[in-house]
Amino acid sequence: MVAPSVAAQTQPADTPAPPAGTVQDAAVPAEDGNIIVTGLRESLRRAVDIKRNADNIVDSIVADDIGKLPDQNIAEAIQRIPGVTISRDNGEGQFITVRGLGPAFSTALYNGRILATENQGREFSFDILPAELINRVDVSKTPTAAQIEGGIAATVDMYTARPFDFTGTKVSLSAQANYDKLRGQFSPQASGLFSTTFGGGDFGILGAFSYIDRKIQGKRIFTDGWEANQSLDLNRDGTPEFRGVSVPTYVEWGNNRTSRKRLSGLLTAQWRATDTLLLTLDGLYSQLDVNDDNKVFFVFGGPGDVTAATVDQNNTVTSYTGISSGPMFTNQIRPRLATTYQAGANLAWKPSDRLTGTLDFSWSKAEDNTGGNQAWFESNLATPGYSPAGVRFTIGGNGLPVYTGLGNILDTSNAKAGFLTYEGVSVSDEIYQVNSNLKWDADMGILTRISGGVNYSDRKKARFSFKTPDALQCLYCGAGVSIPGSVFTGTAEGTNFLGSGMFDSDYPTYSAADLAKYLLSDAAINQLANPAAARAALAANGGTFGVIPVPGNSGSAQERTIGGFVQASLGGDFGSRRWSGNIGLRYTRTDVTSRGVGQEILSITTPPGGGDPIVNLSAPQPITETGSYGQFLPSANFKLDVFEDVVFQAAVAKTLTRATLSDLLLIRNINPRPRERAITDGNPGLEPMIGWNYDAALTWYLDRSSFLSVALFAKDLDNLSESTTTTIQVLGLDFRRTRPENIGSRSYRGIEFSGQYTFTGLPEPLDGLGVQANVSLVDPDATTYNAVAFYEKGPLQARIAYNYRNAYEQTMQGNRGQPVNVDAYGIWDASINYALNDQVTFFAQGLNLFNEKTFLYSVYKERVISFETYGPRYALGVRLNF
Repeated sequence: MVAPSVAAQTQPADTPAPPAGTVQDAAVPAEDGNIIVTGLRESLRRAVDIKRNADNIVDSIVADDIGKLPDQNIAEAIQRIPGVTISRDNGEGQFITVRGLGPAFSTALYNGRILATENQGREFSFDILPAELINRVDVSKTPTAAQIEGGIAATVDMYTARPFDFTGTKVSLSAQANYDKLRGQFSPQASGLFSTTFGGGDFGILGAFSYIDRKIQGKRIFTDGWEANQSLDLNRDGTPEFRGVSVPTYVEWGNNRTSRKRLSGLLTAQWRATDTLLLTLDGLYSQLDVNDDNKVFFVFGGPGDVTAATVDQNNTVTSYTGISSGPMFTNQIRPRLATTYQAGANLAWKPSDRLTGTLDFSWSKAEDNTGGNQAWFESNLATPGYSPAGVRFTIGGNGLPVYTGLGNILDTSNAKAGFLTYEGVSVSDEIYQVNSNLKWDADMGILTRISGGVNYSDRKKARFSFKTPDALQCLYCGAGVSIPGSVFTGTAEGTNFLGSGMFDSDYPTYSAADLAKYLLSDAAINQLANPAAARAALAANGGTFGVIPVPGNSGSAQERTIGGFVQASLGGDFGSRRWSGNIGLRYTRTDVTSRGVGQEILSITTPPGGGDPIVNLSAPQPITETGSYGQFLPSANFKLDVFEDVVFQAAVAKTLTRATLSDLLLIRNINPRPRERAITDGNPGLEPMIGWNYDAALTWYLDRSSFLSVALFAKDLDNLSESTTTTIQVLGLDFRRTRPENIGSRSYRGIEFSGQYTFTGLPEPLDGLGVQANVSLVDPDATTYNAVAFYEKGPLQARIAYNYRNAYEQTMQGNRGQPVNVDAYGIWDASINYALNDQVTFFAQGLNLFNEKTFLYSVYKERVISFETYGPRYALGVRLNF
């Protein structure tokens, strides 16, 4: 990707950057008529310019600084910024955490607009957008009144190129082959950009696309958490030998051969109607299809199955004997079928040198059509003579769970069908937005500018839950229906799984589709105790295991928000030193309407063949709840040139983050399993979380592309939305009820050190060296750091980067209601580019070079929740620029 000049992208700090350049934003060409573009060093200079010229505290990545990093999407690019870390899906960055605050606390903007997202919450999925389509990313760590509210942690604004950024016609193409080591397969990736101006330079059009079809494989050990505070009565005499212990009751080993196919494109048109009026029309389309095909071997049991055990000093069961049933296999299908659209129109008006204004309209929609496309089809692989009472659990290699005594797992002659389901939740998110602002350059003493504006948005997030009818899910549970060996058509890698010592061989596999086809055949149905009843139940569902809606777990939340701001920009001289700043006030009012259905639990029954209990509900009744709130949000930013090239910045602001949209839904999810009985509700009455932010930063600009900086920050948060769990009785049974409430408060304190230096003073060829580094320390328990070394000289550019985050608590109530902790994670990436000439560049990239694995546990590391890897990935490619 080629970088336009800074003038084409930079917006005044007291105005929200509009989605198109303002009237004066056309790039300034060089004397030869071409846009001024160089390599990595120039990109770093532009990022420094943005940081230095902004009145608020901002960190940026610009232009080919993104395009030349080995990054698949924007999340992976901005993890290089101080205080930013990411969480991954299938090994690729998806969500960001800024200064220790999770994804929901950052607002993501696309050309100044909120972009709809396909996930169930408010947090933005950054893997929707490929890095190749983005020209610049700003991470604002202190807000101004002009910025759209919502980000207590940060506001992330992603900018795309515009036709008027370039002079004449510009063409850029890139193609590469990706290789994922675990999968052992190459996959294609390509991107391109075309931009041209015509009509004397008054019209312009730009189109860009990105395509990737990545074939990957992941390996994971997963326990779904540990059941805490259990009692173990080993000899069944009524007196437990152990009390208050934590024990794993479900463990799986999965091989996930999956693909991530993403097709993205944007189209932008600009018309300079007059010297004072610029119209920009733009659209975005992105489709991401992730097709997880997880071949899973698993075992399960409960405290009541255990006949012998050992327990460590943490009350963790480190070994036991006895499980509930035979070794099990399932084909777990978990797709993610996300589509994102945005269309907008922006009118920029500059009637005089002092007065400017913008009016922006946009629409955005995102969908995930996963509902009914997920699958779980399990079988029992117990061989003749096998006894679950003899199975032994231990903690093996790498501190990972291992089971022995499972019999010959390659023998499928006695395999029996079990629980099955198609299921899933589809999500729709749609946003209409109008933003406007005016600014007047006052030039009245210390008052340099007055600006103001109003905004309106209407956002509706809906979820639609589906599953196979309860009567069919356990049609084969405990029925003894044999599965022929012909259904088992493959094996999955098992031997010494992830170094744990589990498995002496691979394990047998099948596809959910093949098993479903067999189970609908007469050969399977006739093995049931009542084939006629089974056929009637299937006929009532259209003769398949297809899904039906789950009304009680479906619903929508609609937010209508109106707001406005006024802001004064100030500046002057303090002795011989220049100072500047802004002070402003934003007001926002939000009306929330949540819609769903109410259903009473009439009874809970157990299927004749065993399996999961069935919850019988009353007929659904539509329900609606509403809420509203308003907030004044003051903010102030100050900047002082303390010495030449040394800048001090300070800021204070009241900020808010609205409750995540999934928590606002009128939904109820019921888990009737005896050891796990739980009810999870939404809460449409949630109010926004409020933060008071205090920041200070001191930066020494060593030269155009080098600096050293230290930043202090404090955030005092109130009204936090936290899950509360109580015990309620339903039909005489105890259920854990979990519901989000505004009950929390928390304070964060932190310090960030960052720097960047290019060694231009060294003799050749060492003058091409450069380094970037940053460290972020947040109380409580968040430490991140990045280190980048690069070399750019003549046609050669090379870069190696390391990103690290320490161990931290992800949530206090996660799997099985227990805390979830994430272990420390550090990843190495590298890239090298060689420019054959001005038009052709060859490159190679490597990500996760040393196969770092993600590890989740509960409180103590022996309580493994997840241990997962998707392995290293490499790429070879070529870029063409004309």
